[in-house]
Amino acid sequence: MANGNIGTTSATYTDVTRTNIRSLYWGVSAQIAKAKFIAIDTEFTGLVLSNASRVFNLKTTEWVTRATDMREKYRAMSNIAKTHALVAMGLSTFSTRHTRPGSYNVHNFNFLLQSQNSHLINPSSISFLAETGFDLGRQATKGIRYFSGPNPKPVEVKNDTINEEGYLIREVFLDIVRAGVPLVTHNGLFDLVYLYQSFFGPLPDTYESFAFDLSEMFPGGIYDTKIIAEKETPQSASYLAYLFHKSERLQKRRLEGGESALTVKLRDSLVKGNSEPRVRCHLLRSDPPTSKPYCEKPYCETFAQHGNCRYGKRCFKTHDINFILDCQEKEAAAEEELLGAPT
Repeated sequence: MANGNIGTTSATYTDVTRTNIRSLYWGVSAQIAKAKFIAIDTEFTGLVLSNASRVFNLKTTEWVTRATDMREKYRAMSNIAKTHALVAMGLSTFSTRHTRPGSYNVHNFNFLLQSQNSHLINPSSISFLAETGFDLGRQATKGIRYFSGPNPKPVEVKNDTINEEGYLIREVFLDIVRAGVPLVTHNGLFDLVYLYQSFFGPLPDTYESFAFDLSEMFPGGIYDTKIIAEKETPQSASYLAYLFHKSERLQKRRLEGGESALTVKLRDSLVKGNSEPRVRCHLLRSDPPTSKPYCEKPYCETFAQHGNCRYGKRCFKTHDINFILDCQEKEAAAEEELLGAPT
C-alpha cells in the first residue's frame, strides 16, 4: 500500500492442504450440506495469453478473453482454462443462525491447489499473486495435487496419496454441485470455467452447452455480485474489496440506526486438533480521522475506480479503500449541499 496509515482487523479461515484434506474433508462436506448458499473464488495461473512463444503456433484471435461476443469470449476463456491451472480455491458456506433471524454462521476454507498437468503460467498473474501475499513456494510443497479433466486417477500415476488428494478435492466441488443451493461469485465466469475444467470434466465446445450445464449443475442459481453491483449503482466502482468495505459501512449504520441488517458469525471449529492452524486473514482498515481534514491527501482515482493501478506500490497516492470511501462520502455530501443551496 502506497500511503495512508493502515490498521487491521482479522477474520479466520481453515487452510486446507495436501497434509490435512483427508482429515478435514468430512467436516467441509457437512458444512456444504447445511449451507443455505455458498460463495466461491479462485486463483489461477493466467487470465490472458500474452507474448506466447511461436513454438506453440497458436491462433491468437481465439484467445481474446475481452471479446464482446459471448461465444468468442467463452472460446477464449476455454482455451485459457485448458492450458493454465488453478492454484487456490476459496469457499465460504452460509448456514442459518436459528437464534438470530437474518444472521448466518459462516465457515471459510482456502484450498491450496497444485495441478499435476503440465500448464502455462502468465507472468503478470504470478506477479499479482506474489504481490498480494500468495506463497508460491508453499503452493509447490503443500498444494493439493489434482489432475484436470474427466480422469481423477490417471493410469500412469502410481502414487495412491496423489490420487486420493485429487479425488477428495473433486468431491468437494461435486458436494457443492449436489447441494443445489445458490452459488455466489464475483466476476465469476472465469472461476466457473476453470472449476468445470479442473474438477467436473472437459469444457463443452460451445457457450450454449456450457451455460446449459451450469443451469443444471446449480439449480439454486448463480449470483454474480459484480453484475448486481453494476446494475444497482452503475456509476460506482464494482471491484470486490471496494464493495466489501462499502457494504460493511452500510450494515454497520443500519445496525446503529436500529434497522435490520445482515450479520454473520465466523466459525473456525473445524481446525481444532489439525496440523494446519487456522489462518488470520487481515482486512485493511484506515485509522480513524484525526483533527486534520481527513481528505487532505489525494487518493489514486484509477485504483478507486478499478481496484488496480499500473504503478502498484510505487504510486504516490493512497490506495487505502476506507480512506477513499471517506473522501467519496465527503465529496457526495459537499455536492449535495451545493445542489441544495439557493441560487
